Amino acid sequence: MTVGLVLGVGAAPAGAVVALCVPMAALPVALAGTQLVAGAASGLSVSPNQTQVLQHAPAEAAGVGGGILQMAQRIAAAVCFSAVSAVHLHTAPGPPQGSHSRAGYALASCVCAGLLAVALVLSPLRRAATRTDPAARRGTGAWAEPCSPLRPPSPRT
Repeated sequence: MTVGLVLGVGAAPAGAVVALCVPMAALPVALAGTQLVAGAASGLSVSPNQTQVLQHAPAEAAGVGGGILQMAQRIAAAVCFSAVSAVHLHTAPGPPQGSHSRAGYALASCVCAGLLAVALVLSPLRRAATRTDPAARRGTGAWAEPCSPLRPPSPRT
């Protein structure tokens, strides 16, 4: 996951540099290259994130864990998309072909890089907080006993 975040932090400012420096004729191809790297970064970070979250959910609560993960991802995406869009639209009030649009894209890309850098800094903290004992991962921990709706779970001592 850290590799994906590092690639994302690198791809976003690369997109900003491309937007500001590449001639208009080559801009679509150059931006497609930076977005390809950003997509690979996303793929390298999203799957391990889902795996890590769901491996810590008990088997009977995996659906709930997946639902909460999806909800958290959607809320974070909405907040970040709104922030980046606001930065771009505030910076680029001129015509779409002008330099304001390029500057808006570059600044919005830098905001994306900043958000990814925050995630990169917080990632080791989350890993440390989600460590569990090996018995819990093998299914011999507190959630190992199946619970029937007809039979309440046995009391824990």
